[in-house]
Amino acid sequence: MSARKLKRFYEEASVVPIGDGFEIQLDGKALRSPEQNALLLPNALLGEALAEEWRTQDEDISPLTMPFTKLAFTAADRVVPNREAVIEQISAFANSDTICYRATEPSDLVARQKEVWDPILDWAALELGAIMKTGEGIGYVAQDYEAICALTEAFSEQSDYYLAGLYSLVSISNSLLIALAVVEEEIDAEHAFRCANCDELYQSERWGVDAEAKERLDERAEEFRLTAKFLKCLRMTSL
Repeated sequence: MSARKLKRFYEEASVVPIGDGFEIQLDGKALRSPEQNALLLPNALLGEALAEEWRTQDEDISPLTMPFTKLAFTAADRVVPNREAVIEQISAFANSDTICYRATEPSDLVARQKEVWDPILDWAALELGAIMKTGEGIGYVAQDYEAICALTEAFSEQSDYYLAGLYSLVSISNSLLIALAVVEEEIDAEHAFRCANCDELYQSERWGVDAEAKERLDERAEEFRLTAKFLKCLRMTSL
């Protein structure tokens, strides 16, 4: 969705059952993506969340206030026609996963990374069968083929909407492991975002908070939280 505001052109937004899914209708007409693709949502809960974004728009429609709609459009326009490529792109994050690249100093940062990241590595090994390597500094860490396959197997058969949300989580956190831990409800979104930004938060504590950096971090945290909520809606039938 473009960030450009559009004039509101409808009065009512509703959720209508269609076959095995649900569509959003604006004044009785089906909502379509910017590429004019149909949106068939998997459950009424997600449908209501999208419809509410359209209901709460004022005279001008602001796409920036419609995160669920943006993710649904991404699924329809970007994931559906390029599904295998999207899966490959998500899998590729395994070789650059934040939590596999460790600091060598100072000692308190090294200890903090171990404290917050090692439980996620242990979970991935135990629950997903993905045994990940770690390295010090920025030197490339090539993960075993078996580990990448195990991670890919955890999400590759999921819906297009799921893949759109997962890609967003992975991109924001630069960590496939953290994103999967959130989706599987091993950790909550707030803790996950802190884990993903362990280094940045440490630097803020040590050297002080930069106002602009904090604003950017807060914006990313909110996007991460809302994307996690979108993915949770995919798995639920009621709040």
